[in-house]
Amino acid sequence: MESVRHDVNCLQDPRIDTRWKALQRVEQYYTGLSTPDAQKVYANELMKPLLKMFDDKRDRHREKAVQLVREMVSHQPYECMEWVLPVVVARLASEPAAEQAEPVRLEAMKLLCTCLETFPHDIFPRGFLDYFAAVIKACIKDGDPDMKLESCRCIRLLCTACREKTKAVALDLAKAVKPNLRVKQWKVRKACIEAFGNLICNGALDIIYDYRDEPNDTLTTRSFIKALVCDRSESVRQSTLEVISDWTMEITERTEMHRHFVPLVLLAMTDEIASVREKARQILLGLAAFFEMDNEDNRIDLDSRRVTLKDIKWYGDDTYPDMTFELPSKLPGTTFTDRPPIGARSVVAECCRTVIPNLLSDIVALEWAIPNSTVNRRMAAIRTLIVMLWFVESNALQFLQEILDALYKVLRDDDADVRREAFFCLQVIGKFHTPDNYIPLILSRNTEGEMSVKDHQQNPDDLEHRELRKRTLTVFSTTANTTRVNILIAFKYLLLGTVVLTADQALIITQAVTSADIADTEAPEQLLALLDLIMVLHNLLLKFEHVKPYESLEPPTEEAKDKVNAPLDFYIFFTLLEIQTCVDVRVIARSEEVLDKMSADLTQDPKGLYVRHFARAISDINNVPLSVLSKLLAHGGPMLRRHTESIVRVFVAHLRNVRYDVDVRSQLKCMMVLQDFILDVSATGVSFALAQLEDIIRVVIVPHGRWHVGGAAHLFRKVALGCLSALLVQKLLPPELWGPANGEADTDDERRAAERGRELLSSVFDTWKNSLDADDSELRAIVVKMSPYVIQLPILTTEAEDGMKELMLRFDDSNDIVRIQAAHAVESVFAILSKAALPAPVAKAFSDEKASGWVSTLLLHMDDANVELKETVCDCLVQVKQTHPAVVVKHAQQVRSKHMTTRLVDKLLES
Repeated sequence: MESVRHDVNCLQDPRIDTRWKALQRVEQYYTGLSTPDAQKVYANELMKPLLKMFDDKRDRHREKAVQLVREMVSHQPYECMEWVLPVVVARLASEPAAEQAEPVRLEAMKLLCTCLETFPHDIFPRGFLDYFAAVIKACIKDGDPDMKLESCRCIRLLCTACREKTKAVALDLAKAVKPNLRVKQWKVRKACIEAFGNLICNGALDIIYDYRDEPNDTLTTRSFIKALVCDRSESVRQSTLEVISDWTMEITERTEMHRHFVPLVLLAMTDEIASVREKARQILLGLAAFFEMDNEDNRIDLDSRRVTLKDIKWYGDDTYPDMTFELPSKLPGTTFTDRPPIGARSVVAECCRTVIPNLLSDIVALEWAIPNSTVNRRMAAIRTLIVMLWFVESNALQFLQEILDALYKVLRDDDADVRREAFFCLQVIGKFHTPDNYIPLILSRNTEGEMSVKDHQQNPDDLEHRELRKRTLTVFSTTANTTRVNILIAFKYLLLGTVVLTADQALIITQAVTSADIADTEAPEQLLALLDLIMVLHNLLLKFEHVKPYESLEPPTEEAKDKVNAPLDFYIFFTLLEIQTCVDVRVIARSEEVLDKMSADLTQDPKGLYVRHFARAISDINNVPLSVLSKLLAHGGPMLRRHTESIVRVFVAHLRNVRYDVDVRSQLKCMMVLQDFILDVSATGVSFALAQLEDIIRVVIVPHGRWHVGGAAHLFRKVALGCLSALLVQKLLPPELWGPANGEADTDDERRAAERGRELLSSVFDTWKNSLDADDSELRAIVVKMSPYVIQLPILTTEAEDGMKELMLRFDDSNDIVRIQAAHAVESVFAILSKAALPAPVAKAFSDEKASGWVSTLLLHMDDANVELKETVCDCLVQVKQTHPAVVVKHAQQVRSKHMTTRLVDKLLES
């Protein structure tokens, strides 16, 4: 004992080396004692002197003193804490801490843990709980990670020792631990969540509800736990799930925790690590078991007994859709082949009401980063939503509108992963919801006075197909273009997930996607989305046999023009033709691709639908769009010959009473299509009836071939005369068109027909003659070129003379091309005359007297400066010489000496 006293005195010596050697002797002597009793006696003597060393000026002295006290505590009665704890509190609990050395603070924290391990049952009864709480709250804020780890260990030991007795300090400790859930070191985060979980289970439950007073959700306990579920460390995620398991199944308030933490368990179901996914699955199975136990009702009285989950499991409908996805998710654990147990489905369904609004706000959040996580906020929300939809199945119907509204905003997100999972989420919705559930969210309700598709089926005589398409109201009528595109994309993936499609649903969907406001040709992005949707719809219609391949390209006669009972593929076909009016080449190429694919599926011919639906497409004469008409004419094949009358009626309907002072681009294009149609009659085999030719001339060519004010009218005039030229050149105007074949009219009907034909002929001739002096040289060239064909018509002699007079005036035209064309035209006229192919009245106009003036004009221009014109006029005169040789020779000899060169005159005389 003398040595003990000596060492005690040395511990207080002012010399540093003396104190250090004394500490070493104490440690050596203490460890050398062989019996616990001896160690107890020795420790009892040195405990207080060593506690005084906690305030030594030297760091290593303090550290060694704390280590020795920690070793001696285990051999002391609980009373020693009355000396130890106040000293530790004094050194650590103040702010800033009195102890500046990190190693000493760590040893002091370990000393507290040793006290908890040695005297667990004396902490609360002896009133030491507040000491521990004060030190832990101060040390958990320490910047040293090891201090944080020891503080968390101390919390776990405290909770184990005192259990519910820690309720008085648990909330304060939890508030101190909470900020450390986001430190950088994963080991610290793991330790903190374990300590935090113990505190929640032992009285700190109120911290879960801090979102009520915290306006920023990123600082709430729920957001901290969510970040840990998404943590980059597997160990942290695993520990977090262990804690959530305790909160949701072990505490009295476990059912209140479901709405807060079940979504996080669902998120963990998509974790990359299999062990984490398995832990989440085990939690859900446990919750399912608890829910079934809570739902039990074992009363014998069936009248008062309520329906339980067991009853639903035994007698309820257990159908589960085929969970094969067209676009599968890349997330692990999302095959969804096995149906979750009914208890787990019920638990998740009960959480939906409060969870889904927060999930949807996270999906569209601008601040999307999650601390210490490789998953962003939006991705985590979409993952959770996908698994939740799998669990709740059709119970998500009441939230469907809100879910779709949120998904619309991320369908074209910059993040490819977010887009892909949003697409997959829509497919999951489609698996558990029939089109009846989401069609009302795409189609708006019919307003008063509007007719629905169903009404139209009941009243087929009230509306034509085109009018029906206009009145099919959709949500697109008042929606911005960007939202329209997203809705179409969403609708496509909903259909991809569809497992049942009835005939009524197919009709309503088809009418919706082919409505006029959706097929907006001025919105190319919208059209591209619509075309993708149409392709999916077509595949669905084939899959569920709402459309079937046709046995023949040509429909039965009774079905050809039936617009009311048209097959669904006709609506799609008609819309695809309309879409091709868009100027965007991507839209045109994609629409042709979709149309060819549809046609090949239904008719085994990429262009077969044009033939199949030709008659029905042009039956609504007044409303056939130009794009539809031009495509039908290009690919109609044999249907052009069969339905020539309907085609002409469509042209007449479009080109009647055109106002040139408004936008006439579509009518002008229609005129050009008509011209191409007439030019292609030899290839298509089309033959016009007299009535059809008369309609084309009276309604289209003559009115538009006249002069009208304005540039638009001029363009119409050029195309109209082009149509007339096509008719004349191809000899499509038979003599019967101008009246009776024999020229005699015996009956009143024949006389009226003769008058009508004569009037029509005069109109054609006047249109041609009045255009010879048009301002446009191109137009004059067209008119001059058709002159030989006009002269062959059964016109009057005076008309023929006037026509030749106007034609000869073209030799003085300002444009050389027109002059050359005039020479060719005159040559052709006299060639026809030489064959005696001109009508008798017309031939009378070519007397020697008239020919004399024409020859003089021709000889004058044979001496023109334009070499090509001179050669052409010479050839023309050679032709004239065949019918009027004397006139030509006479005038040629007279002018021979006046020409700059006699070569052409000599050539003419020698011919």
